[in-house]
Amino acid sequence: MESPKANEKEEHTVIKIDNFGTQDLLVEGERSHSQAYVNSLSSWEMDALTALCDTFLPSIDVSNVTTNDSVVKFYTTSASMAGTPERVGGLISERLNHPKKWLMRVALWVLSTWIGTFILCGRASLTSQFPYFQRFSKVSPQKREEIVLSLSLSYFSLLRMLIKAMKILTLYAFFTQVRAGSPLELIIWIYHGYLIIH
Repeated sequence: MESPKANEKEEHTVIKIDNFGTQDLLVEGERSHSQAYVNSLSSWEMDALTALCDTFLPSIDVSNVTTNDSVVKFYTTSASMAGTPERVGGLISERLNHPKKWLMRVALWVLSTWIGTFILCGRASLTSQFPYFQRFSKVSPQKREEIVLSLSLSYFSLLRMLIKAMKILTLYAFFTQVRAGSPLELIIWIYHGYLIIH
């Protein structure tokens, strides 16, 4: 006799922002969190993706606010320190189901070059030191935040969609990595205003 659990449909984690959620992006079928998806993104694409993920979830020094080691460790862990870019790369490679997926990969490749970064990001990507132009991963974290905010408010809907999709995938990958035994840390994280979704 088959167990009742065998007939149940798996629950999916859905992050909903406006009318655009992870359920709309990901193909059916959930793999257990212990299994990683194969990341087929190039090193150039991963360079830009890592910078984007760290822009959405940077390391924050809260040692002057609290002495609780677990809280300090949680806040100082950036997306790249937690392996989030690799998970996002795997999601893009294997699970992303969107007709404009190729545009996301093109945008990541463009951001991995200095000329592409200048075209997409404008003067905010420039530096006062030679060679003046720099790729997205070399732009300072503060400037990257300004650039991402500017792109999220862009007149071009494809740029807005790119930033929104990257934010959703980054948050999904990062927060599904949070251990089940640490919901208090997640509540503290959200309460202190770190997770701000426009």
